[in-house]
Amino acid sequence: MFRRVLAATVAVQSANVALAATMYKISSSYLGDQCGGTPYAVYASAVDSCTPSQCSPGSNNIDADVQTVDCSSDFIATIREKFGRSPYLIELLTTDDTCSKLSMAFGYPASGACVGAYDRSYYVIASLNDNGSASLQYFNQRSCLSTDLYQTDSADKDALEQHSCSAKGYLWYSSNDVDGSNGREPKTQSSDTTNGDHRGLSTVAIIGIVAALLLFVVAIVAVTLFVYKRRVKAQTMKDTKVTVHSDRSSIALLGTPGTGQTGPDHSVLGQTGLWTDDVITAKRIPRDKVQSQKLISRGAFGEVYTGLFNGQQVAVKMLLPATRSNMKHVSEFLAEAKMNATMDHPHIVTFVGVAWDSLSDLCVVLEFMHGGELRSLLDTYIKSKHPVGFDKQKATIALQVCHALTYLHSLEPPVIHRDLKSRNILFTSDMEAKLSDFGVSRERLDQTMTAGVGTSLWMAPEVMLGERYDVKADMFSFGVVLSELDVHTMPYARAKRENLESNGREMVDSVLLQRVALGTLQVEFSDASPEAIVELGRACMVPDPTQRPNAAEALYKLHVICQKMA
Repeated sequence: MFRRVLAATVAVQSANVALAATMYKISSSYLGDQCGGTPYAVYASAVDSCTPSQCSPGSNNIDADVQTVDCSSDFIATIREKFGRSPYLIELLTTDDTCSKLSMAFGYPASGACVGAYDRSYYVIASLNDNGSASLQYFNQRSCLSTDLYQTDSADKDALEQHSCSAKGYLWYSSNDVDGSNGREPKTQSSDTTNGDHRGLSTVAIIGIVAALLLFVVAIVAVTLFVYKRRVKAQTMKDTKVTVHSDRSSIALLGTPGTGQTGPDHSVLGQTGLWTDDVITAKRIPRDKVQSQKLISRGAFGEVYTGLFNGQQVAVKMLLPATRSNMKHVSEFLAEAKMNATMDHPHIVTFVGVAWDSLSDLCVVLEFMHGGELRSLLDTYIKSKHPVGFDKQKATIALQVCHALTYLHSLEPPVIHRDLKSRNILFTSDMEAKLSDFGVSRERLDQTMTAGVGTSLWMAPEVMLGERYDVKADMFSFGVVLSELDVHTMPYARAKRENLESNGREMVDSVLLQRVALGTLQVEFSDASPEAIVELGRACMVPDPTQRPNAAEALYKLHVICQKMA
């Protein structure tokens, strides 16, 4: 929060965009063979790493001839600089209704001319109107005729001047808000001073004031953290003294590190400090307030019950009975609980709290999802012969899942779901989709693959092959989920069926996964699905992870698809 306030203080042009400091890749595209003058289009997105380039052949994603790549933590300032004195319009797409997380940003010359846009799937006319409003008109064809118009995004004068968050999660900037008229550059401090007696503060004075304020704030934060940790430690030691068990390993794990209890050594416990971690302590709830009721699911590593907490229906997640005394499993379970506790997004299952009285009754309490899981919904579609293809509901589910992925991947460091599949996509009673069970450990993935169980069907080739992987592994899994939404069946069901028909037996999982890892087998899509969704699904599942779209790019494409279906 402090970093956001500081950014808003020193970067006036970005004051209304509460974005965490990160690196952005800004691609500016130009017609012809020279990277100069007004760009054809500018596109910005958050990246893990960025390599600038001066002038190179244009990307296939942008309908232009040459482009430059800039790397900056202030993408708005960079886009403004690219357009210089020319009129322009910038549209920011965000991933939530508070406009606090950037998905991507587009800048277009506000010349009234038809220009190319991202992915060559549409063309744009950007306009700054005399009444202070602005608009982006999207067309299917390069000619930008009225008959080809399929969408218009617009902002009134207030939204444009105040950079306020729209209902769709858009933010707007333009050349008008730089200095009240098109094409003028921002005023500098020196331009506001005069030769008279009423001069403004000097740059040195401003820097001194800011430095003093920073030191004051840092001192306050340090003192607050010190007092808070002292109180947490005192309370934790109090809780530990009350919780005494005959099991020596329980005493070691529940005790405060360094107190000398007898039990497994710390190399085995690994995450002992998590029991007194600030996040876990803040989210700890009384175990006697959590009532487990009916078992609703059991997996390879845990089980989930319906339950009650303070009279509210919840889901209670616990380790399997056989693993509850295993220090390694307990530590991993608690680490995943901490990760869940830090998540805050409308399309991620809400974390209620973590509770324990002893090692054997550790549990995580989550929001109860009354609508069940996506896999169950698709199974009912198969039984009822629901039409294959994508309708508005399916596209919305895909969009909501992609919103959650964009959020996870935008965190610092990025969070990889690692187990994205239809069984981990749950619904509220209003059929809002939410992700669950993210952040599963790499070791569990390895165990899953060795056992040849179902999760492998969603794994990216690089994960199967034991190579280094990143957030693009989730995008492969997302492509598999798009196929499930389309045809309803489990992944690769048709390939198994065709092998049965031709060879008299189903393809064994080991052969199937080998073909997937080599890129010779992909999931299927129906002819009933929009071409744009099929293309997105295929792009997500290319063998080379660097060629897959990131979550923000997929999110934008799904936004466009959903708007066409409206």
